[in-house]
Amino acid sequence: MRRGLTLLELLLAVALLAGAAAAIVPLSRTALGSMQDIDRDLAWQRSADMTLAEIDRLILRRDRGPSRADAVTTTDDRLQVRLATGAMVTIRSEDDRLLSRRASDPGRLLLAEIENVSFELDEETQLLTVRIESSGRLTASRTWEVTP
Repeated sequence: MRRGLTLLELLLAVALLAGAAAAIVPLSRTALGSMQDIDRDLAWQRSADMTLAEIDRLILRRDRGPSRADAVTTTDDRLQVRLATGAMVTIRSEDDRLLSRRASDPGRLLLAEIENVSFELDEETQLLTVRIESSGRLTASRTWEVTP
């Protein structure tokens, strides 16, 4: 009656395990690389949603006085909101970033890795639409009614 493995059987088992491990390493690297791309996309989408939420807060805090029909103004790459306190907040795209600036404040980064951003205010319906597109072709958009 024999107990255990012979040296030859042990070496063969180790060689098989090493071969299996060598085959699994490239597969796991591929899987981890794909997960990293997915994480980057999710992080950008979450940041874009938070940026839109920040714009939402600004719209809610805008000046609603009777003479303030221009409390929200837009250009192609810029959104300006006059707050009830009188301060003006500007959100603009610069290079591949979206920045927020309040009066004399040097500004702060809202979102990076953007390919395109558009601020559209329909004068007739008073609907403000903000669309943000990432360099990875992800998009985020929201529409607000900004009637005085």
